[in-house]
Amino acid sequence: MARSAFHIWVAASVIVVFGTQARADPALTLEFDGTTHAFTPQMDGARTGFTRFLSVDAVSIEGKDGFATLVLELALPPGARTGDAPHDARISFRPDGWQDYWVSPLDFPAGAIVIDHLDLSSQAPEISGQFAVPLCYTASPIHAPDPERCLPASGRFTTALVRD
Repeated sequence: MARSAFHIWVAASVIVVFGTQARADPALTLEFDGTTHAFTPQMDGARTGFTRFLSVDAVSIEGKDGFATLVLELALPPGARTGDAPHDARISFRPDGWQDYWVSPLDFPAGAIVIDHLDLSSQAPEISGQFAVPLCYTASPIHAPDPERCLPASGRFTTALVRD
């Protein structure tokens, strides 16, 4: 009898642990054109990481949701901390991964990205925050975004970063 109670306790513990992990918030989300996307940050090849220059810390976050791709590129002041605003930023979204291409305006709106947590100095660099910015259609990455075809977009990001 005691043995079966132990097995039930172990099984319940496993369900609680793995059930909690399965319900964890996605690391990168986007609300766009009536659809919610949950992206997985792509860590291979430092696509989600940062490079430290003398005048800027360049942070890139790339996420995949099936074929859909979301990329956030942030230029942060050197020594940036939680709450600091990026010098500049770009956001691009490809819903199908190839043809449709939506990007933030060339003149990125001030205050469109809020950094809730930033740590680029520790052994485990990480960033989290939120954004709300229009995304405008463009025919390809070499074309300017069409200011007449913009839709509101918002999301959150929480991810570890690979140091370049």
